[in-house]
Amino acid sequence: MYVDAEYYKEQLQAKSEMMIMTTRFMMELQKELENKNRELSETHRNIFSSIRFAGMIQGSLLPDAALLGNTFRGAGYRVIQQIAIGGDSVFIKKAGSNIVFGLFDCTGHGIPAAMLSISGSLMLNELMTLMPGAEPAVIVKELNTRLFETFRNYSNSIAHMEGSLFCFSAETRKLSYCGAHAKGLHISNDGAVTELVSGNNAIGEEQESEFESLEFMYKPGETLVLYSDGLTDQFGGEHNKKFTRSRLKKVLAEHADEEAEVLCRTIEEAHREWKNANEQTDDVSFLVINF
Repeated sequence: MYVDAEYYKEQLQAKSEMMIMTTRFMMELQKELENKNRELSETHRNIFSSIRFAGMIQGSLLPDAALLGNTFRGAGYRVIQQIAIGGDSVFIKKAGSNIVFGLFDCTGHGIPAAMLSISGSLMLNELMTLMPGAEPAVIVKELNTRLFETFRNYSNSIAHMEGSLFCFSAETRKLSYCGAHAKGLHISNDGAVTELVSGNNAIGEEQESEFESLEFMYKPGETLVLYSDGLTDQFGGEHNKKFTRSRLKKVLAEHADEEAEVLCRTIEEAHREWKNANEQTDDVSFLVINF
């Protein structure tokens, strides 16, 4: 059967034009995607640049460990946020003849947790000015009320803090504290590692939560270690499991005689080695005091 050659010409021309249009469309699409990628990369750089700078600002608010080192035999701490900013904080402040210190872990990660952490630290600073001689439980109770009232959403609070607040009296040599889901370990002179007694109420969670002041009994040469759960909850090791409190106790028992700053480096290295190539699971902080 005879087919007109013009028909094939028209078909080839149509296909050629379609290919040209498709190629032009794909090139325009590729160009648009490249522009979007550049915009996203620039946005990403700007966001992380802002976060890094915010981390510098938050870091500048952290206290000088020398305030504790001047009172006790030695002191040191680390705050290692999951990203540049986060919810872990260390608090140290002179209040008359007393020195008040603590470690706190706030709800969440990143920017929201950092906002809560900074708010809590500012509230604590104000309370130290208003109530310089108050027992730790009285201060924590007032902090609980302020956090609840500030961050509550209708009848529930959207922001919580866990940790402990210690108060040392230079006059009586008494060390008292209040724990709110606190995590701490006491290393005795014989190398035994025991857990800190703590209350079960988080700060800012319930308006009517009760808190108790306890006396912390220590002897010269002993050590106190406060830490956030980001340290013991870190995944890693050969079988990608949590670091755990028992493993932390083992590290502390093996290095019980180390000075505060050296022990801080030991804990930091143990956490880093356990984490290895894994992502950091949570904000991490710990405070070490030699008595």
